[in-house]
Amino acid sequence: MDTLAYTAGRLKVASLFSGCGALDYGLTQAGHEIVLQTESEPAAREVLAARFQGICQPREPSVIERLPQDVDLLVVSVMDAEMEGSWRESWSKDSVASRLKQALRLMKFSPHVAWVLIEAPASLLESDGDESVPVVCDLVSEFERLGYRWAHRTVAAASFGVPDLKPRVFLVGSRHGDPRALLFAEDAGAPETAGGGVDSRGGDVVGAGGGNVDNGSLNNLHDTPHAFVFNRRPATEGSSMRVFSDVAEGFHPSAGSCALTPDGALAPMEVHDAERMQGLPPGWTLTARPGSVNRVTGPGSGNGLETEADRWRALASSLGCVPAARWIGTKLANPYASPYDASDAKAFEAAVVVPWPSAAFNAGDGRKGVASSPFPVEVSVLPTLGAFISGAAAANRANAAAVAKETALECADALRRAGWQPPP
Repeated sequence: MDTLAYTAGRLKVASLFSGCGALDYGLTQAGHEIVLQTESEPAAREVLAARFQGICQPREPSVIERLPQDVDLLVVSVMDAEMEGSWRESWSKDSVASRLKQALRLMKFSPHVAWVLIEAPASLLESDGDESVPVVCDLVSEFERLGYRWAHRTVAAASFGVPDLKPRVFLVGSRHGDPRALLFAEDAGAPETAGGGVDSRGGDVVGAGGGNVDNGSLNNLHDTPHAFVFNRRPATEGSSMRVFSDVAEGFHPSAGSCALTPDGALAPMEVHDAERMQGLPPGWTLTARPGSVNRVTGPGSGNGLETEADRWRALASSLGCVPAARWIGTKLANPYASPYDASDAKAFEAAVVVPWPSAAFNAGDGRKGVASSPFPVEVSVLPTLGAFISGAAAANRANAAAVAKETALECADALRRAGWQPPP
């Protein structure tokens, strides 16, 4: 069988830890077919049952002995998983390492699968201390032991029209193909902003440059209308309120999120807007049938979701980026269209390097690092939060009192710490 022809075009996809289906939806937009999904979060399962009907959807991958014979692509999303411990000292079944080990088990017992795609947070590449080994090192070692070529790259959702600069990692593996061509053939470089480029620093306030907005920058920007999003960090990061100006850097779906429009209206952020922050169509998680007022809805009901709390939980189980998934899905549909020139790649000095590069590969002749930006697709202007949230917040202006007093005070305090003067 010609393996090149076999893996071209429409692929049949098995998806592990699918969340509410953001990654899978992007792959279907690229023409692929989802044939299996696993997810344990009850609210997310309601969304999957409504949006991907008629397919096998077990709760855990541990109940699957091997993947169906017609599966061409195994995809694994660990964006919402806990990054705790090391590869060998992971104690939670919901940790990144634990979930990836389930994927490796299925790769071992399903050698017919042509491609593997993993979506993970950038912390996959990070070390916890000078002497610790990043999780990605053990992961790619297992890929190599199973006979897979691999390549990974960090990409930013902002490259695909979503106002979020936080990078995510796509890792692609294949026993016969060249994953480098999928990930490295395109590189648009960081887009220019009003400040002259993208600032990759982290912090409590993120502005148009993508990193901390210092007081000098704030003074220059005060005369410009801005939209703000107040977003509560997850419990694992302290649950503090974070404020984003124009561009987010890691938006976490949570019911306490608020939007402040340029005209000074503070309102609860709508779930529809949070869906769009993942590239999903508005209403993706609203799956209860019309007229279901007398029916039991919610997680585990089989009748869909309608409450905002359930919909927020479903979104938090994905943390996806549909346009990015569509981009890589399009590459997988024609993986040999753009050969990759590896002449500029730099060989690792050792099997384990710290810091681990943001882009790297092993195509059979050793591990090598690649200089690539998180922007594979050219964007002339960074997308902004105002285009995503201003309309909904303005429509919700009459309900501004729905923002709890304690939450409003937290938002005002976050603005002050950033150097902004809260509106009266």
